[in-house]
Amino acid sequence: MSKVQRQQGFTLLEIMIALAIFAVISILAWQTLDGAMRTSTASDEAATKVTALQRTYNLLSRDFYQQQARAPRNEPDLFRQVDDALELTTLNGVSGTVQLERVRWRLEEGRLYRDVWPVIDSPADVKPDEVPIVSEVKSLAWRFYRQGWQKSWSDPTHLPDGVELTLTMENGDTWRWVFTTP
Repeated sequence: MSKVQRQQGFTLLEIMIALAIFAVISILAWQTLDGAMRTSTASDEAATKVTALQRTYNLLSRDFYQQQARAPRNEPDLFRQVDDALELTTLNGVSGTVQLERVRWRLEEGRLYRDVWPVIDSPADVKPDEVPIVSEVKSLAWRFYRQGWQKSWSDPTHLPDGVELTLTMENGDTWRWVFTTP
């Protein structure tokens, strides 16, 4: 009698089924990883925007809290509003010394800028350093408090008792901050 010798191994059908199962598991793993990466990217972008808004709030708060009743030598205005721009004198502590600083907050092409003059009593033709603070800003609105809220500031020889800023971002978020002045 002759014995028939059977070969050991996998059939083509078994290999195809194993590959199909491996492909399904791989696709599911890739989708999970891709979703996690997208979530991480979105979280990083949101955190960056919130950090920029926190920095904006901190700078504004410091500028208004340390506001000084001192105009530059070449102009009479202590506190000036021109359209969306607001100009004031504040204190700045650099390297342990405190000095007066003239700043202007303005919105231009979707960016909120904090312009800083190198010296408060500089000549009239000196341009400030333009520092972009936050981007993707759709609109900006100021209000001023002095015996009631006012939409514009018409008394540049006096300081307001409070300032409100409403920022509307391009994504539709609205940020409203109220600052008191000394």
